[in-house]
Amino acid sequence: MKDKLKIDKIKNYFGDKPFTSEDLYNFYAQYDPDLNKSTFRWRVYALKNHGVINTLKRGVYVTKIKKNFEPIVGKKLIQLFSKVQKEFPYSDMCIWETSWLNNFMVHQAFSGNIILEIDKDAAPAVFAFLQEIHREVYLNPDKHEVNNYIISGKNSIIVKNLILTSPLKETQEIIIPTIEKIMVDLFADKELFVTYQGAELKNIYQEFFRIFNINQSTLRQYANKRHIKNTLIGFLKEETDIDKDELFI
Repeated sequence: MKDKLKIDKIKNYFGDKPFTSEDLYNFYAQYDPDLNKSTFRWRVYALKNHGVINTLKRGVYVTKIKKNFEPIVGKKLIQLFSKVQKEFPYSDMCIWETSWLNNFMVHQAFSGNIILEIDKDAAPAVFAFLQEIHREVYLNPDKHEVNNYIISGKNSIIVKNLILTSPLKETQEIIIPTIEKIMVDLFADKELFVTYQGAELKNIYQEFFRIFNINQSTLRQYANKRHIKNTLIGFLKEETDIDKDELFI
């Protein structure tokens, strides 16, 4: 199968530069002029499955080996998610913590907050439930609460409304946001994530693009859902040092 996929030849031919589905088809057509679309689609699937190519956006690939974003999920996070899920079993939600960003920042944040996003209708009830077992809990905090309490060094739980169709994934039996969702939310919710703005945001984005696989179609779609697509794209292209050959959003 490796001979049919021509893995080594693909890596040598395309190098580190992005290429389209058409480019890849034309590459294979050099060796198999009668290659049909069904066989080609199977080869693309096999290449992805073997980690030979990664998707930058729909129909655009790269052979650079990058990691999937798989943050370390602590026991505390798992327990909190389980408690809320048990109490509110029919609500969609996700959970993550801002300490996941520490390794991608120049200066460490004073606090590490847990972000729990849940259906808008359930959010007030979840907030009340968590207040019974935790001291520092906030529901959709405003700028005053963020500046005076949340970034003061205390670890807080922040309950937010979950935006419909948010890109999420399951890991270790909990639901967390994808890397694309985190990137967009950091940009969109500037008051909440004030600690991660400016030079820190640039560095986070640059490190994310350098280290991890980022689905730029997902990034674009969710940014559009949050009404920041154009400004986010402008920021990535004009304010960061991300290789412009990698930006297809």
